[in-house]
Amino acid sequence: MIPVDSRDAKVAFHECSRDFRFTCDWVFNQLVVLCDGKVVCGCADPYGHRPVGDLERQSITEIWNSPLVRQIRHDLNEGHCCFCDDCGLKQRLPDGMAPPQRPETLERLPRLFFEPTIQCNLSCFRAVCNRESGIHRTRRRPRFPLDAFKRLMDEVGPGLIRLDFFNYGDPFMHPQAVDMIEYVKSRYPHVYVYSSTNGLMLTPEKIERLVAAGMDEITFSVDGADPETYVKYRCGGDFEKLMRIMSEFVALRNLAGHEVPFINWRYILFRWNDNKRQMQKARRLAAEIGVDRLTWEITDHPAEACSRRFLYKSRPWRRIRHEIWDSSQIGNAIRSGRFLARIRPPRGTIRTTAGKETEIRVQVRNSGGALWRQNSRSGRRLVRLGAQLHDHHRGMLELNYARAFLNHSLSAGEKDVLSINLPAIETPGIYWLRFDMVLEGVDWFASAASPVAWRRLRVSQ
Repeated sequence: MIPVDSRDAKVAFHECSRDFRFTCDWVFNQLVVLCDGKVVCGCADPYGHRPVGDLERQSITEIWNSPLVRQIRHDLNEGHCCFCDDCGLKQRLPDGMAPPQRPETLERLPRLFFEPTIQCNLSCFRAVCNRESGIHRTRRRPRFPLDAFKRLMDEVGPGLIRLDFFNYGDPFMHPQAVDMIEYVKSRYPHVYVYSSTNGLMLTPEKIERLVAAGMDEITFSVDGADPETYVKYRCGGDFEKLMRIMSEFVALRNLAGHEVPFINWRYILFRWNDNKRQMQKARRLAAEIGVDRLTWEITDHPAEACSRRFLYKSRPWRRIRHEIWDSSQIGNAIRSGRFLARIRPPRGTIRTTAGKETEIRVQVRNSGGALWRQNSRSGRRLVRLGAQLHDHHRGMLELNYARAFLNHSLSAGEKDVLSINLPAIETPGIYWLRFDMVLEGVDWFASAASPVAWRRLRVSQ
């Protein structure tokens, strides 16, 4: 293993397997800080076996562009990295596909996963992070100190885009977790703060503070729709208490007149909770409580517990694929919370002249159930109309070619006519425009099965 504080020596990796070529986005976009100060480059290292740095000896900025991290990026640009051999985050490259080329030195750290504590109030069935795994013994300390967290945020906060406030353990087991979130949102309100929790450590006082702080998003892990099913995985949990906490979170947020935190219910599918009755009951409960989103998560661990019904690309899987957690950032198993649109651009070919900006009018209708926000207190999750520019073969040229704001917020069934300005194109020819709605900063509606509209664009001399 390479010493994590090696700065001047050339990085040299151990002998490793080169069975296939792969790439990875993590080390180009984020780092993961463990509660004892060790830094790893991905969330698939629960025991900290592959550290790239240590905050006891280096700053996060030094680690971000250390010789080791730059060597990992260099090797990934080549299509393989020995440091990553044991990591489950690798993305296999199809035969003949060149690995994406990205800078080895990066000026800004845009995203940080932060583990407040390794402690957890539950012991999930055969999870890699349960108490029986001994994961707590892999950390030098069980909690990250508040003063050290403030120094960390002051170092990266001005340039940080997103803070994922969780890793292993439950974040709200840390007695100062809410203080940490309040510090970030008060000093660096532009940072998107997201957390994931089993929820049972949240109290009304903590919830009120999180809402007031402006926390952006929170996910509750609830794997079942009744007490008996829920505790088969979340050993030691209390389903009824959790339902009350989730309901209270929604109620306190709404009472404050805030649209954030956005509240997810994430439901891992196992062989004992993947039947139609349980899933339909979860849909009803989620709608009654008022959470914003319910999604299913497919897992292969533990092997004897994973869902056989929803095997990848099976017919049942295809029926829910737009409701699966990692297939879309916008999919939703709650019908009343879906982002769906009907988009009607002008009929026929859109015509313009080279070098000329063109304005067209497009009718849009909210055919789902979720509110389309034209503005918000937080400035997050606004809905706009987007036009993507494609060549004559419908190959992507510019994803964010044009945007149009809503004239006002749209509830389910409402429609509006928007003016969208198409930027000038200098080269004459035939192009295609792909119109879709976009939840800004989250995802395009098409990722959740919303229909798009195509129109031919003719640019004359």
